[in-house]
Amino acid sequence: MFSIGSLLEVALLVVNGLAVLQDYSPGLAPNHSQRIPRFLAKVGWAETTDTFGSTEPSIKDKIVHMINAVRTLLRLPLIGLNLLTIVYLLFFG
Repeated sequence: MFSIGSLLEVALLVVNGLAVLQDYSPGLAPNHSQRIPRFLAKVGWAETTDTFGSTEPSIKDKIVHMINAVRTLLRLPLIGLNLLTIVYLLFFG
């Protein structure tokens, strides 16, 4: 059945999907200083470092910046929202 709750659940799942996308994985070993390309870098959607004010950012650059902002700013709120959603679905189905 379609409801506001299911629409909010879909939005939460989409934001979760954006939050897990990475352009590069940090080197985890102490002697491994290289960044390992992940999904976004492999498809050409890694964040580029442009000089400030050089040109108008493209749509692709804006989407990549939005993905990075979601991953950075919504990390803790997403944990809380996911926990609330899990508890709600467990008790109220």
